[in-house]
Amino acid sequence: MPKEACSGLWRSEDMVVLSLHMQREVAHDAVLKLGEIGMFQFHDLNKDLSAFQRDFVQEVRRCDDMERKLRFLQEEIDKAGVATIVEGGAESETMSSLEQKIDEVYSEVMELNEQYQALIEERNRSKEHLEILSRDFGGATGDGLMMVTGVIPKDRIPLFERLVYRATRGNSLMRTDDIDTPFYNINANESVYKSVFAIYFSASRLREKLVKIAEANAATVYNYADSEQQLNSMHASLKQQVDTITQTLHQSAYRQRQVLLGIAASCYEWRRAVVTEKAVFSTMNMLKFSGSTAIAQGWAPVRACEDIRTAIAEAEYLSGAQVGTIIEELPTKEAPPSYFKTNKITSSFQGIVDSYGMARYKEANPGVFTIISFPYLFGVMYGDVGHGIILTLLAAFLVFKEKSFEGQPLNEIFAMIFGGRYLLLLMGFFAVYMGLLYNDMFGFSIEIFSSAYSWPQLPPEGPEGIVYPSFPNGRPSVKPTSPVIFGIDSAWSETENKLEFYNSIKMKCSVIIGVAQMMAGVFISLTNYLYFNDRIKVWFRFVPEIVFLSCTFGYMCLLIIVKWLTTWENTHSAPSLLETMTNFFLAPGTITSPLYTGQAAVQLVLLLVCALCVPIMLCVIPYMEKREHDHKVQERAAHPPAEGEEEEDDDFEFSEIVIHQIIHTIEYVLGCVSNTASYLRLWALSLAHSQLSEVFWSFAFLLTVGLDGGSGFFVFIGFAVWMAATIGVLLGMESLSAFLHALRLHWVEFNNKFYLADGYAFEPFDLAESLSKIR
Repeated sequence: MPKEACSGLWRSEDMVVLSLHMQREVAHDAVLKLGEIGMFQFHDLNKDLSAFQRDFVQEVRRCDDMERKLRFLQEEIDKAGVATIVEGGAESETMSSLEQKIDEVYSEVMELNEQYQALIEERNRSKEHLEILSRDFGGATGDGLMMVTGVIPKDRIPLFERLVYRATRGNSLMRTDDIDTPFYNINANESVYKSVFAIYFSASRLREKLVKIAEANAATVYNYADSEQQLNSMHASLKQQVDTITQTLHQSAYRQRQVLLGIAASCYEWRRAVVTEKAVFSTMNMLKFSGSTAIAQGWAPVRACEDIRTAIAEAEYLSGAQVGTIIEELPTKEAPPSYFKTNKITSSFQGIVDSYGMARYKEANPGVFTIISFPYLFGVMYGDVGHGIILTLLAAFLVFKEKSFEGQPLNEIFAMIFGGRYLLLLMGFFAVYMGLLYNDMFGFSIEIFSSAYSWPQLPPEGPEGIVYPSFPNGRPSVKPTSPVIFGIDSAWSETENKLEFYNSIKMKCSVIIGVAQMMAGVFISLTNYLYFNDRIKVWFRFVPEIVFLSCTFGYMCLLIIVKWLTTWENTHSAPSLLETMTNFFLAPGTITSPLYTGQAAVQLVLLLVCALCVPIMLCVIPYMEKREHDHKVQERAAHPPAEGEEEEDDDFEFSEIVIHQIIHTIEYVLGCVSNTASYLRLWALSLAHSQLSEVFWSFAFLLTVGLDGGSGFFVFIGFAVWMAATIGVLLGMESLSAFLHALRLHWVEFNNKFYLADGYAFEPFDLAESLSKIR
């Protein structure tokens, strides 16, 4: 298999390290253009420098500051209810002019906000004073009685009364009166209910103490009029002051709205421009600058090299470069990153694999098989026509509406479901397919195809005790006339041993499916060995592994099929496969009930072959690698490297190779047993799902049909309960459970046969990813 032919989704795309030598003036536009195509992963050439020692740290800080100001302006625009119209308002702006414009608008809006806040507070004070003057507190009397009046938050009155009582030792009288209209607190952005208070006392020394207590409890103290004439004068003055401030507030709010309207159309584009510049300058901090030259290095897919050259040429044209950029490929011993080109359909399936671990460079990608195997295994566990149709319709709706949801802020859970809409669509499709095979719909059997069983017509009932001679043994003999066209015969749903039959067939199918997928995983490991030209592992790892699996559980699957194809006159005489496989390992050559002629000899040979595979897996590879290493050492001693050539690192440890091979052999041999048993979860969840469906249908709905007397009330209640259980348990919890079990079967039972998952992802500088975070 040629290495250059393996790319795309099956194996990682070919990667190369590129070095770009450019003029310093070209660096900004080059990084910008490379970010637009999103196919270049920059290496950090300044790892020895801290974040504060980089060349463009000041530019990044300026962008951070502009980003903060623009977020504030956007919040003010949203708060004012101004519609945002997206226009290209920043395309012709330089960063300096844009920064100046943002500063001017930000300062003006901040000044208007402060002015508006000051006016609100002043109007509140005037209104509070008016509330005091509108109440008859009597003023100071000729008997030397004094008074402190003010306004206090309503919830602070009980504490305030206790403090006043203690401070005056009871030598005071306090009156309060609630204000009906709340006051707007602009700092807390909420309405506050307040009350007017008046404290009467006789000792002049208490005034200062009472004022301090009031201010400590968020109260504001105001003077009360000494006479009726002064009261009228103060009331008129404050009323005029409130009217003037209200008018000024309207003018200030109008001015602020006009300013926000002026920038609403450009704010989004300004934010995009700032985010772009921040990302570009942050990336430029990874470049090496020397005089008038800038050097950039990084990984890139081979297929994108031409696009990168085009992007650099555009950058040179925009910056007016006099010297062309030198682009060269660099040899490297570093393991390249893995990059799989996906689309909106395959991305969710690749995400399932990547969440387990990133593929090693050029390692076979399980994501290709996951596209079919994952929804298929889900369908095996969740097979139900009704529930599958609901899942399919939900996924189809998300696919149909994907343009409406894309780019919109979504709830975290809904965003996850929407991202996996194509995965959900296939899961629903396979659930319907397996439901048709099971003949199962909402917990009851459906007869799409005719039953293969023909029931004989019974003669008229005769006298008690008469045995009709037309029937052998006095009862009808029921045998299928021909195989059913598709799926399980619906006649089994009405039999007494229905559960036993479904148990048997689902359990055996689960084992066959599991062994088939494990064998597929072992064969994929062969493609890895062939691709990397590792002939030793082809002959001494793949061959004994596939032989061991075939001679044990592959043979068990063959016995299952043979037993299915054999006609048994008496089912009780059919051999037990569990007993056969137990004797296969523990009592070789012992056959209590043979399936075919010569079974004992065949099983003995298979067991000997399995026993021979274990030492081959255990010993041959360490020996071959040790011999190959010794041969290289001898060649190196006979032909030492010339001056200037690098000598290869010798990190060979024979003990580590032996330990690794022992672990791998034990893990594989025991894993063949445990992994096969793990696939029985397909049978267990499928059976549990069908039984739960049947229980909900029978006891939540059918039971109420029998109780209903024609009113329809009980039927409605039963249907509501059944639908709630179906949505909550079967569509919610059961689908999630089947999803997680299918995930485990792929991560553990399938991937461990060929997938090392010790690579790292290709993470290019992509402006689209940075801009997608702007809402």
